[in-house]
This record gives sequence, C-alpha cells and structure tokens, in this order.
Amino acid sequence: MAALTDLDEPRWTRAEAASGSVLVLEADPDLGSVVDKVQWQLAVAASLAPAFELERGPWRFSPRPDPGALGALVLEGLIVIRINAETRAHVELLGPGDVIGPWVGSGQELALPSVPTTSVVSKARLALLDRRFAIRTARWPEIHAALMHRLIVRARRLSLQSAINALSRIEERLEVTLWELSYRFGRVTPDGIMLDLPLTHSQIAEMVAAQRPSVSTAFTRLQDHGRIVHAARHRWLLLGEPPSTLSSLAQQTGLAP
Repeated sequence: MAALTDLDEPRWTRAEAASGSVLVLEADPDLGSVVDKVQWQLAVAASLAPAFELERGPWRFSPRPDPGALGALVLEGLIVIRINAETRAHVELLGPGDVIGPWVGSGQELALPSVPTTSVVSKARLALLDRRFAIRTARWPEIHAALMHRLIVRARRLSLQSAINALSRIEERLEVTLWELSYRFGRVTPDGIMLDLPLTHSQIAEMVAAQRPSVSTAFTRLQDHGRIVHAARHRWLLLGEPPSTLSSLAQQTGLAP
C-alpha cells in the first residue's frame, strides 16, 4: 500500500477553525453499536478523524476530502441546505448524526462538487471521515455499514418531506413537518414536546413548499386551535398527539419505528 503524504491532508480555510481531531465512536457511539464488545476499545482508538468547526453563516463545503473519504459527519449544530428553483427553493435541515458528501458528483462530473446554498444556523462541529479514517476502521465493516444506513435514512427523510409537501393544506403540511422535526431535534417536557428551531418563517416556508405569508398564517391557526404554543423566539411547544398523517407517511417511507 502506498504511503500517505502531506498531500492527503485536508486543507483548512479561514472560514473553518480546525479543532484538532475527534474519536468518532466516542462522539457518536451509535455508529459502533454492533461492534463486538471485545473489539470496542480498539475500534474507538481507530476512529480518529480530523474535526473542524463552523461558525454561523454561509459554508462553501470546504475542505474537499481525498477520493477515499467517506464524507463528513455532523457532530453538533444545525446546517441548512437550500436548492434554488427560480422563485421557489427546497430546504433540508441537517443536524447531529447526519452524514454529508457534498463533494460527490456523478458520471463525467464526478470531480466537481455540488453547489447548493448552504448555511450554518447553529454553530456546528463536523468530523471529516477521510481516507485515513476509512483505512483504520476497515476491519470493522459494521461502522461503514452504519454510515451507509445514515445516508439511507437521510434519503428516506427527503422522501417523507416530499410526501408531506404533497398534502393540499398548508396548515397540515406545517404541523406534520414540525412533528417530524421534533423527533430529531425536540425534547419531551411535562407540557408537550419543545422544539427549538433556529429557522426563519421564510426557511420553514421553503421546507413545506409554501410562501412565507401563508406559513405565518398557518402558525397562527395552529396556535388558535391549541396545537402549538409559541414559547419564545424560534421555540415552539407541540401539544397533544402527533397527526395521524405523519405515522402513515412514515410507514410508507420506511421511517416508522
């Protein structure tokens, strides 16, 4: 096997403050949940990966990893990926546990990165699953399988959101989307599920394929109907039981528990 050189090291930019390295399995133990217990400490030590931090604001998907990299793992924070479609846009919200590979193209454009508009909405920390990480963890294919599973789940979430956006009523699309996000980012309280969502009404509107004024009106109606409470800026309390529509769509997209 050819020796790795300095050319294999990722390049940091001023936009990202390099924060050393991270033991990925310590930061995200679920990735090694099926690794043999006898091998666990060895697997943890082998899961060393470069870590970098992103302040709030635009991110241009730098640094680009080497060809043998598995992508990047979000450890902390929230990232919004926005794809413009003339006067409309599609928004995807990524958080801890998500695997991203924005540098991956397809076909003849394999070497070209994708170019969506990406913003960090909550200070983020990512692990770069570079070639060294891939080689060191290769003896535990369960780790690589878990990363693939994360990508499949992310694809299914996109399918789920597409199905939600096919619902005719904006109010229903908004409520179902808020409940879906609450399973990932919410926390249970005695009064309901608290959802901290540092997104603007415009970003939420793009997520549910609607216009901002319509979403603001839908928020008001959901409050009037006792379905949600605006607890604070970017903070919503979801009341009662989740919409039955969400369970049906989640089952069809393979996301039901």
